[in-house]
Amino acid sequence: MLETDVFWIILTIISTAIECVVLKFLLDELSELRKNKLVLNSSILIAIMIITMLTIMEFNINIKLFICIFITYVLYKINYVVNKWKSILVSLLYWMLLIGFDSVGLSIVGILNSVQNMSNLLDNNLLRLELIMISKLLLITLIPLLKVIRLKIKINKKDCIYLSIPVISNIISVIVIFEFIFKDKSIDSKESLIILTISTVFLLSNISLVSIIRRIIKDNNLRIEHEITKKRMNMQYKYYLNLQEYQSKIRKLYHDMNNHIICIQNVYGKNEFADKYIKDINEQIKECNTIFNTHSMILDVILSEKKSICDTNNIIFLVDINFLECNFIEMPDVCSIFSNMIDNAIEACNKIQDTNIQKKIKLRGTVINRLFVIKCENTKINEVLLKNNKIITSKKDSFLHGIGINSIKDSVEKYNGNVEIHSDKNKFIINIYIPLTRN
Repeated sequence: MLETDVFWIILTIISTAIECVVLKFLLDELSELRKNKLVLNSSILIAIMIITMLTIMEFNINIKLFICIFITYVLYKINYVVNKWKSILVSLLYWMLLIGFDSVGLSIVGILNSVQNMSNLLDNNLLRLELIMISKLLLITLIPLLKVIRLKIKINKKDCIYLSIPVISNIISVIVIFEFIFKDKSIDSKESLIILTISTVFLLSNISLVSIIRRIIKDNNLRIEHEITKKRMNMQYKYYLNLQEYQSKIRKLYHDMNNHIICIQNVYGKNEFADKYIKDINEQIKECNTIFNTHSMILDVILSEKKSICDTNNIIFLVDINFLECNFIEMPDVCSIFSNMIDNAIEACNKIQDTNIQKKIKLRGTVINRLFVIKCENTKINEVLLKNNKIITSKKDSFLHGIGINSIKDSVEKYNGNVEIHSDKNKFIINIYIPLTRN
């Protein structure tokens, strides 16, 4: 059976299919699917056919490798939401790992069978079968590790070039070493062990390289997130500062108008028509005056604006906060904490379409044991997944969605505070604890 061409063609197809299945698992973990699954499966099937043909035709190994990397790039770019630079890097990384597994498998077969001449290894059908089985089993072990590897951010041109250099160098090094080994040369057991050691070191270095790349991209992601958070906080602060100035003018106008009305009443006396007219004006003026008195003007402004949004969206907005002992919290942080917290609550309430479910936000702030405790509670219907006190959102743009929560945490941590998140079927709660260490 091992001598028949049909058997080797089928085995090559199966081997290539395993490689493509592992590749699909990798791409699914790294990026969001752009096309439907039918298009993706069709693309994978075409890739399997092309790679199988190249293998059967005994194409030059180096040219075949270049073609396979290109096929992987095209398959990734067409079927997933990804930029070209990330596509290039991931394609190189995958084939670097694949070569690493093949080299280790080759070394294991050589040692297990005491192969004296590596150039004759592929001429022995039994050894070829053993090599394919071992290398593909090693490749399959990569699947559980893919759950850990997450690079769900864009990679720019500069990062791709920097990261691709060591990857390409690693690939070339493995190719050069094994081309030298496959020359007509007798190898003893000691040399076979050295080859296995070299292969294992290369594989481990490849895996370490992937881990380092992941760390670099993750750190870059955190840096970008921090910059966005800082810019967003500054924008919020400037917005509410302007709003505060406007509110101050409104309050002054409110008090001036009240004095004018009292003067008019004293001058003209009782008049039924004038009384009604003045009463109507008074009602309109009162609507301009803030209904909140938290002992923080910027917080009063934020709450007034959010109350207006809640009224428009038929959301009950209940507030009970005394911010008198929190004057050490800087105004940009007050903006960041409360605006983001209430915005998230409003967003959750707006997802409630059932008129029988009451949309409500309750916000409380009080001092307990020298801690200023803020509790924001809102009704919800959407499922919220929590992991390590972090929200795992179902939104497509999960990166930007997390900016609000991270902005709150950054501001709270400046004052050695803590943020706790709780969620059940119909309720979402954020608790914030800030030590009152300053007076």
